[in-house]
Order: sequence, then C-alpha cells, then structure tokens
Amino acid sequence: MCDYKERNREMTQWWHSSLAEYLQGQEQQWLQHQQTMLHGYFQLQLGGQTVILPPSTHHCYQALLGEYGQFYAELEQLPLKSASIDVLLLQHVLEFSRQPHQVLREADRVLTEDGTLVLLCFNPFSLWGGRRVFSWQDQMPWRGQFFSRQRLKDWLSLLGFDIIEARSLLYAPPLKSTVWQERSVFIERWGMRLWPCFGGVTAIVAKKRTLLVRPLPSRWQNRKLFTKPQLVASPAARKGH
Repeated sequence: MCDYKERNREMTQWWHSSLAEYLQGQEQQWLQHQQTMLHGYFQLQLGGQTVILPPSTHHCYQALLGEYGQFYAELEQLPLKSASIDVLLLQHVLEFSRQPHQVLREADRVLTEDGTLVLLCFNPFSLWGGRRVFSWQDQMPWRGQFFSRQRLKDWLSLLGFDIIEARSLLYAPPLKSTVWQERSVFIERWGMRLWPCFGGVTAIVAKKRTLLVRPLPSRWQNRKLFTKPQLVASPAARKGH
C-alpha cells in the first residue's frame, strides 16, 4: 500500500481524467434523486475533487474534506466534534484507506443521532472490478481494495446503521474514450434492468440508528407501608397499653 500523501496525490490526478469525470457525473445524477433523504444543516463530503452533494431546499452548509476542499485531514482521525454532522458522504475513500473500519467508526462518531451516511464504493463484481484484476493494480483507482455490497452492509449493521437504500450504478465498461462514454447511455439503461447488482459502483444510503431509552416508572414510590389502616394502632391506643 502506498504512502498516505502519495496515494492522495495519485487519486487527485485520476480525478481529473475523463473516466473519473464520467464516474462523478453518474454519481451526482443519482444523488439528485436522494435529495429528500439528505437533510440537515452541516453536510460534509469526504473524497472527490468537487462537492457533488445535491443542493438543499433549505439553508445548509456543504463542505469538502480533501486536498482541494475547505478542510484537509486524515480520514482515520477526523478533526470534528462528535455528533456534529447531519449528512456525511464518503466518495471512494474506503477503498484507499489504510483502516476502512476506522473510517466508518469516525463517520459514526461525527454523525448526529439521526444523521445520514452515503457510501460510494467500487464494486468488485463488475466490469470495473474485472479491470482491477487484469490491470496489475499499478495505477489508481485499480490499486484500491474493492468491497462487496454485502460486506459494506455488514459493517454498517455492526455500527448500528439502518440501510435505507442499496443499489448499483455505472454499468458501462471503464474505458477512457470520451466517444464511447457518450454512446454508453443504452448500456446504463439496460444494465439496470438486466444485471442490476453488477454495476461498477455500490451506492448505499444509511441512517444512524438512535435508541431511545424510556425510563420505567418506579412502582415502589406509590406503595404504602401498611396496606390496611386498621393494622396500625393509634398513638393513644399505644399509650394505653
């Protein structure tokens, strides 16, 4: 695994390629349809070069954490307060992280009680995953580790997230030709119908699960020491004895 700074530099170069622009366009188009699920004031994106979060109908603050964003930090140790982010988008950061579990734990920490987490990860069971196998993993993004949809869902379930939506995107092969990308509209359309689980990208929307603790009533406070008043002698009667 390459060094942290070297990995980020190579990913930055790849994000400027035509293939990455096509990928980001498809993901941004899908996020537009999730606009109703992404509500809250503080919305943060980890990964990518530009903010692809859909514009909110309400006033909100959207930021990018990355080399060209408003913040820059290691994803395994986010310099953010706990329970401070309403919407968190991880755009292809788990595949290139040294500790993907720690990245998810940090995401769980910084999200509010009803926060929303969006994951965009490369799918190993796709044409993009096949390209990774036969590319000798010498360049980005093929150097990363691709995770299956089921593994991602298991990780989120262990952290206490509820899966709202999980689907695949990007059915066209990862070719750099812009001409082929322009003609791949029919592949995207038929891919969703014929092989919906084999898209190049796994897209997941998860909600942070909040357990409300309801205090039980204390029954002993309503109890009386003696159930029958006649069992207790009056002070005058006790003095007579």
